[in-house]
Amino acid sequence: MGVVHHAAYFVWFEHLRTEYFRALGFPYGELEGQGVFFPVVEAACRYREGARYDGLVRVTGWVRPPLGVRVRIDYRAEQEGRLLAEAYTLHARIDARGRPGRIPPRLLARLRAEASPPGEGPSFSPGSPGEQAPLAP
Repeated sequence: MGVVHHAAYFVWFEHLRTEYFRALGFPYGELEGQGVFFPVVEAACRYREGARYDGLVRVTGWVRPPLGVRVRIDYRAEQEGRLLAEAYTLHARIDARGRPGRIPPRLLARLRAEASPPGEGPSFSPGSPGEQAPLAP
């Protein structure tokens, strides 16, 4: 078929999300060390076109304003100017025992400051285009 497996998109989204939190100054490892966890509680992806092997894929994301203990992140994957997929993940803040908890105030303030609808306002993507690795079979 010459296209990437559909599950690969969620790996790309996770990588982007991890790097985004790191860039905000809140690496996942440090958050988890403080008992702050953000598991995915819902995810959806609408595939438009398959990503071709040996091409560069650019994943861009937008964080929505947090609602209570939940944070939604929207994603767009593109290759050579073609829209491949639009997706989102919804995360809930829990503690080490799996109970809902408040988003730490500093993180909440940063997420609110960064929030915008998909395709509008600030977005985030991994580094420069030169840092994107080509896809391999």
